Amino acid sequence: MEFKPVLDASAVIAETPIWDPRIGKLYWTSLFDGDVHRFDPATGRDESFKTGESLIGSAVPCEEEGHVLVAAGDELFVLDFVTGKRFFVADPEPNRPENRFNDMRVDPRGRILVSTVSKAYATPDFKPTMRGVFYVIEVDGSSRTVIDGIVQYNGIVWNSDCTRMFVADTAEEKLLAFRYNLDKGPVGVPEVAVDFRGGFSTPDGLSIDSEDNIYVCHWSGHVTVWDKKFNLVRDIAFPVPYACCGGFAGEDLRDFYVASAKYGYTEEEVKKHPGAGGIFLGRSEIPGTLDNFFKLKSQ
Repeated sequence: MEFKPVLDASAVIAETPIWDPRIGKLYWTSLFDGDVHRFDPATGRDESFKTGESLIGSAVPCEEEGHVLVAAGDELFVLDFVTGKRFFVADPEPNRPENRFNDMRVDPRGRILVSTVSKAYATPDFKPTMRGVFYVIEVDGSSRTVIDGIVQYNGIVWNSDCTRMFVADTAEEKLLAFRYNLDKGPVGVPEVAVDFRGGFSTPDGLSIDSEDNIYVCHWSGHVTVWDKKFNLVRDIAFPVPYACCGGFAGEDLRDFYVASAKYGYTEEEVKKHPGAGGIFLGRSEIPGTLDNFFKLKSQ
């Protein structure tokens, strides 16, 4: 797989590329702008929508077109692109203003899996005691803790029969595998599927294809692919150092979009790595899978 730039967005950190086949567009987020974007590969047009938040973790399209579930600041809400209205969904951490929401996905039953992270993470003010939580938000709006005391979780995907859920523990540089029950959600504590320390390092976003191969974006200029037994099957060079998150797209789900970052870059580094902070595209030999959309409850 060879990647080429398709959107020179120049975001500090671009994240969460999610394909909407109904409209043939790719949603993505710009972390430090608090914006949700919608990119049309056919025309090259990129629309942006303000959430009103200074930091956005992730965004997932809703089953109702024109709406997107947003994890931004300290709240989960649905954003209506037409009216700009926000509909509150959940806030499992009302008494922890030091944290913000980070990555989020929706399971096939409509549960929300979402993590929080310290607002000071990746800054000089961060201390090891500053911890977040990995939550599940049930379809009735109630929340429960899956794992407490995390630093940063990213990239939430499920295998084809939804018996396993995979998460990137970015800070600890590991791929975690949870047992999963569609009637109950995540079960028990996760096992370490892959330990990246001393190797590819810093895993960020995850994607999974139709054969249950897991694609890991690394902040080390790599996208790695692991089979269902966690054997490395491909190490793909990425054009810029920080590969953030991937998503399968296109009519055959073989277009693989990867969002990138230019976090902390000097002007010279920006010149050295053209396209950093934008969206890149590669073609996969194996079709991917679509993300689950969120069902907006009547307001």
